[in-house]
Amino acid sequence: MAESTELHEHSLPQTLTPEGVGTGQSVWGKVRLIASRSVFWTYARGSWQYDVICALILAFIFLTPASWFHDRPTLGLTNLRHSQGVIEVGRAKDGWHYLVDARLVSSMAPRKPEDAIREILQQRLHKPVDLKSVDVLRDRNNVILGYTVVLP
Repeated sequence: MAESTELHEHSLPQTLTPEGVGTGQSVWGKVRLIASRSVFWTYARGSWQYDVICALILAFIFLTPASWFHDRPTLGLTNLRHSQGVIEVGRAKDGWHYLVDARLVSSMAPRKPEDAIREILQQRLHKPVDLKSVDVLRDRNNVILGYTVVLP
């Protein structure tokens, strides 16, 4: 027995390794494995990892403030001025009939209504326009809603 105790007291020299080298590499490897599985979505459906990823996606969708995303389209009056608010009613015996919104005409305020309507229709039809008649459409409170325009 004396011999065996001597052996325990005299231990063999071990290779010296810095502490945590093996542990750090395995932790980094695990993090990389988890990240790659999450990005490539390799977890089985119904596993807790799959459920956590789905919960994170739903949390991002519903909890992200809308102000973070500046994707609302900007709509200016210059874009609408000559493309919206003109309705082609059709052709009759006396010519082509159009309805023009009063807001379009008032947006070109320094001009007379007839000149503004002529310019709006020229830009809409891409040809020179001669006005045959312009009639004002009013509501019961005598507010101008638009103009009925007849082209020859």
